Amino acid sequence: MLIQKIFAWFLVIRLFFAAGFFIPGSGGRAEAIAKDETAAAGYSLTQTLLKKCYSTVKHEMYNNTDGKDRPYVWAAASFLEAMSDAYRLFPNDLKLKQSYSDALKRYLPGYLCRDATFETPGGTVSGVSYYNAVYRNSNDFYYDDNAWVCIQLLLGYRNLGDKSLLDAAKENLDFLRTGWDDALGGGIYWSKSFESKNACSTAPVAIANLLYYQITGEEDYLQHAIELYDWMNAKMRENDLFVDNIVVSNGSVNRWKGAYNQGTMIYAGSMLFEITGEEKYYELTKKTVEATLPLMFAEETADDGSSSFTMRENPIFKSWCVGWLVRGYVRFFEADPEKDTTAMDRVNSVLKKELATKDKNGLYDPFFCSGGSDPEAYNELLSQAGVASVLLNAAYFNAVLR
Repeated sequence: MLIQKIFAWFLVIRLFFAAGFFIPGSGGRAEAIAKDETAAAGYSLTQTLLKKCYSTVKHEMYNNTDGKDRPYVWAAASFLEAMSDAYRLFPNDLKLKQSYSDALKRYLPGYLCRDATFETPGGTVSGVSYYNAVYRNSNDFYYDDNAWVCIQLLLGYRNLGDKSLLDAAKENLDFLRTGWDDALGGGIYWSKSFESKNACSTAPVAIANLLYYQITGEEDYLQHAIELYDWMNAKMRENDLFVDNIVVSNGSVNRWKGAYNQGTMIYAGSMLFEITGEEKYYELTKKTVEATLPLMFAEETADDGSSSFTMRENPIFKSWCVGWLVRGYVRFFEADPEKDTTAMDRVNSVLKKELATKDKNGLYDPFFCSGGSDPEAYNELLSQAGVASVLLNAAYFNAVLR
């Protein structure tokens, strides 16, 4: 018990330093972050993943907490998401900053295929660069993978100020444009098979274009983001939620409504409302936020009459999906003139239970107590990075925005 108390105090002191509390003028924000339970849990999990899944000496990332295998670029991007979320709260953690920068600049290029040539439905494309699905492989790309990477390159530039990251994002945006054509009136293909236009590719490409516009002010990127967002609402919106994909050859629709596809459209709509001030973006986004509540949360009543929420079972890469949903909720709250806390109140209710699932290795239930049954997911970088992002985004809401 004494050792646990000492460790708890040590973590609090470390959080105070990492959040910048001892820097003159840092004030209440840093103190609130350092004292927040979700911030402490997210920070601790991120540190565990840095220790087990990344080496700044070898510039290597591992797919599992046992230090084995390379992650797919999608999982690598998910870890960068968690590091970015942690850096927003703890910018004075020098080890975190070093690992974050190293992963972006020294590890991520191992997926890069430069000056590629490939076939699209519209013809041959040459001289663009993309990120492969597999480390040091070639000619194996997915547009959604590249969108996740591009977003992290842009956030990395915004966080760290390294122009090479902005340049890399610009190159990747050129590649992402090759995923758009007139089939189905627009949208972004999912993969090099060019068989379907997907929510998981189109919405994050919109986010990447909006981030680039915010940084550079180049109007073309804003206009393309609006095209992407409008296409999603015209083709993929169903009862204020977004379906998964449309097959180009026959127009068949996969109506699975994954949490992350809702989250990215909430995020993009929130950005567009902030950038343009147009009320339609706010109204569309608010309706999606409200529609996700019965989709994702179930209310439970205890014997004493008190109520709480749990997450409905939707176990396909659950925690990473939830990470993007919560990221979208937080982004909407930033833009929301009404400052409605309903969505994040439900997230916090779920997290009270989630914090109790921490195992002896410092890892958490990636299914958020919703009935997932894959024990291996406890060790996967993608899953645990998703949990970290949920915790860290909740902390940003609780300690900074609220």
